Amino acid sequence: MWALVNCDEFLSEKGVNLRKKTRDFMSSIEAKLVDYQNKTEFPFEIIDGLRNLGVNGFHIKEFGGPGLNTMEVGAIIYELAKVDASIYTFLTVHNSIGMAVVDYLGSEEQRARILPDGIALKKILSFGLTEPDFGSDATGLRTNAKKVEGGYLINGEKRWIGNATFADYIIVWARNLDDGEKI
Repeated sequence: MWALVNCDEFLSEKGVNLRKKTRDFMSSIEAKLVDYQNKTEFPFEIIDGLRNLGVNGFHIKEFGGPGLNTMEVGAIIYELAKVDASIYTFLTVHNSIGMAVVDYLGSEEQRARILPDGIALKKILSFGLTEPDFGSDATGLRTNAKKVEGGYLINGEKRWIGNATFADYIIVWARNLDDGEKI
């Protein structure tokens, strides 16, 4: 038998407050979002409101991030998604497969350069893994990268990259031709 649980019991006071703040914000913009339901546009006018929630950065503790735990992130995501899945997707791509990758795997220079603006929503992150023939199965990855002067030359195809049309940074998964085709 299933039982409903009040997740606030599992949140810190900060988490409860951020969840309520997120719920109130999403309720305040819900009517505006109706105009976007059948468009291929993002409501950029809500970025300031998302920034002011203080949730961006999710788990990140440095660079102004809120350092939330998994339950707190889940509660905030719930409040976003129950009103608009595209807003949830935008913030989750930006945070969970964008900034989190930089936070966990980036150099200290990359973290210091990218994360403060990402947390402040001055720069948007995206994530390019999915390919036409293999979906999100990284074992079949065909995109490759070759070190060249000034960076890498990337060859391949990607699909369904959330935030890609307006991202400032796109993390691209590729096989490194100079390193035994490691991803």
